[in-house]
Amino acid sequence: MTVTIVYETHSMTTDNEAGIATGWLPGELSPRGRALAADLGVRRRDDGIAAVFTSDLRRAVQTAEIAFTGSEVPIFQDARLRECDYGDWNGMPVARLAAERSRHIEAPWPGGQSYRQVVDQTRDFLRDLIAAWDGSRVLVIAHSANRWALELLAGGVALEHSVDAPFDWREGWYYTVSAADVARPEGRITTPRLALSPLTVADVDEMAEVLADPALYVFIGGEPPSRDALRARYARLALGRSPDGAQEWLNWIVRDGDGHAVGTVQATVVDGGRRAEIAWVIGTAWQGRGYASEAAGALAGWLGARGARCVEAHVHPDHHASIKVAVRTGLRPTDRFDDGERLYVMEDHPAHS
Repeated sequence: MTVTIVYETHSMTTDNEAGIATGWLPGELSPRGRALAADLGVRRRDDGIAAVFTSDLRRAVQTAEIAFTGSEVPIFQDARLRECDYGDWNGMPVARLAAERSRHIEAPWPGGQSYRQVVDQTRDFLRDLIAAWDGSRVLVIAHSANRWALELLAGGVALEHSVDAPFDWREGWYYTVSAADVARPEGRITTPRLALSPLTVADVDEMAEVLADPALYVFIGGEPPSRDALRARYARLALGRSPDGAQEWLNWIVRDGDGHAVGTVQATVVDGGRRAEIAWVIGTAWQGRGYASEAAGALAGWLGARGARCVEAHVHPDHHASIKVAVRTGLRPTDRFDDGERLYVMEDHPAHS
């Protein structure tokens, strides 16, 4: 069961223009915002949208009404799509509030909510959405905190990165959300022996040790990364998407039953979630235990549950251990080579058969 979500922020408000964080206050579209809402309607009225779901805060409702007045596309308001409640900080300057965001991932704003609570209410909304609109393409008009929740639930992007990432407006974000996504806590993937958690910059010290053996790079090239290089890489990956938005970057740290970091798995997702290329790295100290096959297989299953119909991997023809992982994951060799590596493919993912 999956739903394709086209996510759009509400249009520009007078508070946005004044640098005010509206929170749970209603807000009001500015003249510029009204024009942008009309533009949204032009983009989406004939975009295969089955329904519009909007926050019940005034600025989001105004955006939906301006965009879809006169259209046959139904509009539904839902309080679970509200912005985070900043409590006593509703209506505070954005610059002051932004400096405090990371402190309220778990701890509620004074008199308000935490961002984790927004994830919970977004998860509850998604659960009902998938049950009622399975297979549909819908538009969601909401706020920043709801988009961060979607990034976490559908893509495993940690809140710690989202809340401090610069806002980069675009004409919509796209998510394929499955029942498995909303049932799985925090974008985690678990197997009988392993736990895959969204990779964060905080994992640098552990992963620098896992990746320190030069033997890991015989087939993939390169050398053990420094902590600074790894930190920069993880910070870039935490953005969750390529600069042009064409690729979704998903990365997990793999831990064993004792909680020790043993490696990573990753997926680069394209074509609106329909195709994904995966890769895996398990530290040499933990190789030979089947961890790579277990983690890669779980990742491929997770991708299939969220809509991927094709899963790919590139493997060096002399890397026999990785060839076994690819085959055990369900990928089959092709005649195509890229930079000396053979392409392995699983098409028509079993999740869709």
